[in-house]
Parts: sequence; C-alpha cells; structure tokens
Amino acid sequence: MKRRDQRRWARLYIRGLLSIEGRKTMRGIASLESESAVEQSLQQFISQSPWGWISVRRALAGYLEQAIHPIAFVVEPLVIPKSGEHSVGVERRFVKKLGRLANCQQVLGVWLASEQAAFPIDWRLILSESWTDDPGRRQRAGIPDDEVSLTVEECAAEVVSTIVKAWEMRPRPVVMDARELDVGRLIFELSSRGIPFVFRVHDSIPVSPSDPRIPMGMGRRIEAGQLVDALRDVSRIVESRGPLAGTATPSRSGVVVAARVHTPFRSATAQDDLPNLTLLGACTGPEQRSVAVWLSNITKLPPPALLRIAHTAEQVSWDRARVTHRLGLRDFEGRSFRGWHHHITLVSAAHAFWMLLAGGRDQRLFPLTPVPAVSGGRTTRTA
Repeated sequence: MKRRDQRRWARLYIRGLLSIEGRKTMRGIASLESESAVEQSLQQFISQSPWGWISVRRALAGYLEQAIHPIAFVVEPLVIPKSGEHSVGVERRFVKKLGRLANCQQVLGVWLASEQAAFPIDWRLILSESWTDDPGRRQRAGIPDDEVSLTVEECAAEVVSTIVKAWEMRPRPVVMDARELDVGRLIFELSSRGIPFVFRVHDSIPVSPSDPRIPMGMGRRIEAGQLVDALRDVSRIVESRGPLAGTATPSRSGVVVAARVHTPFRSATAQDDLPNLTLLGACTGPEQRSVAVWLSNITKLPPPALLRIAHTAEQVSWDRARVTHRLGLRDFEGRSFRGWHHHITLVSAAHAFWMLLAGGRDQRLFPLTPVPAVSGGRTTRTA
C-alpha cells in the first residue's frame, strides 16, 4: 500500500482480526484505538478506499511461495450464510450442510498448500445472473463492469489460470472436492487450459479401464469404487504423515491403487471425449474397506505422491475451520463488492501472520500471545 494512512488502517484491521474474540465487527476493531472517528475512517478504508486487493494478494502469495514450499493449489467452494438479502452476491439457495434454504454468498477460495499447512491467497464471489444482469444491483454494490456470472467450474479454472499467468506463480496441481460439482465440466475447463488436477469424486462414478494390463479388460464400464476394490491385489501399502486423504480417522497407513481410465464425460463445447485420466483409490479403515477415489490428469507421479497432493484438501479444511473462520472469514458486515474483497484480503494476511509468526499451529488460537514487531528501528510489542 502506497499511502501511510492505508498502511495504518490495514495494521489496525489485521490487529483486530487477530485479537478480538468472537465476531469481528467494525466497531469492535475500532475500539482498539482511543481516537475519535476511528470507526468512520476504518469503514471508509474497507468499503471505499481504492487500494488494490489483487496486488496485496499477489504479494502475499509470492511471500508464501518462498516460505512454505507448497505442493498444490487447493480450490474450495464455500457457502457463507447471511441474515439479510442485501450483501453483495447473496442468494436464497439450499445449503446441504444446513439441510435447509438459506440466504448465503457462494465463494471460491484458492489456497496455497504444503503437507503441513495451508494459506488462502485468492478469493472470488460467484455472482448469479440476478446480480450481474441487474444494473441497479450492480451500481449499489459497486460490481465492476467486467465481473460476469460464472459457474463454480468455470470460476475455478479462471482463477487458477490467472494466478499462474498474471501472478507468474509456478504451476501446481489443482486439488478440489468435485463430489458436488459437474465433474465432466471441471475436467474440461482445467484440461483445456493445461492445468494439472487431482479431483475427489464419488466412488460410484463410471469409468472404463484403458490399461491392457488390468485383468478385467479394457473398455468395460464399471464404478470407480468397484475398480479400486478389484485392484487391491496389485496395490501397495503407503504410510501417511497424518490421516490418509479422504478419511476422518487417524489411520497412518492404507492401500493405494492407481489405474489409467477413460471417463464417459464429453466437453460441453465439443463432441470429443475427455482425455484418459489416472484413477487413484485409497482403501482405509477395518480391512481396508473404506474407499476414497480421485481422478487426475497427472500420469508421471507414483500413487503415493499423488496421494500426498490429494491430502492437501484435508489440510485446507483443517486450517480453515481452526484458524480462518475464527479470524473473520464470514464476518464482513458491509454490502459492497470492494469492501468484501478488502475484508477477505486482510483476513488472508491475518491467517498468514498467525500461522507463520504467532506459532498458530501449536498454540490455542485466542487470546493471541504478543509477538515482537520492529517499527521505526525499535522493537515494539503487538498482538
């Protein structure tokens, strides 16, 4: 940030995200300063100030790329419930986790993940046509003219492509849980951009073996879980540093199988079949009967390496629930497009600060232990 006042308010906002327990409100954050009119200035900084959130995210991503040695981009769709109807992007939709209709925003987060930790680096609001095609709504929320309505699958491919090309980050596999998405469309969107991926899919998804060494024969259509089960005898046991990807139990070993397969999906814009893929299956639990299945366009990595990449999705779920939600991921109170992006950008910075500098992986999250900070050539204490 180029201006001193912007840097001041950014520091105050991040300090509030880190130190205030419970919901992160503008009033609560402003109360950390004793000066008058702080809340108004902070509100202006978040909702109206023209600082570029993309450049801040890009700088954060570049720092993290050097700090954590990531192995994957994890792309995670999220639903953020909202009590009102006026927050940007809010729609009334059925939320599976809640088991009911609810007003909510649909959000896509991109995380830079290693085997030990995960950090959010970019965010997108997925806007329906009821927002993008309504001039009044666009104007009130300050939605840019180039913001269009995209599906989750299209948005995932676009955001990762932008990070790699415009941000000049090294390409990494994209990990996603695609069990509630259009798998065929997702495969097409990323494959057409040359992006490697590892997608978690339902074990009932149909596949056809394309490897002549598979005893059940090429071309036969079978459920992915059944194929994994049939290949147990030629599989191998792998060790995991934590729970095997796709499992909720602390099992540290399991059977992993891999096979080249063809899927019945076709692209939405062409009649050509989608490319052959690697089917990865992990069998865990009592007698290795619990099966988790992934599809990947990566063909040159051994199954244990693919499994470690797949495991980063569970790392993201863990760190998001334990850290990012508690730092205010769902707490933005405003209604503007710019304000939401400013807020979520500073939440990402707070997440990185906590995980890297405050010892967040080994300490209770709240209250934060003060850590040293250097300011103006002298050491100070900050939350």
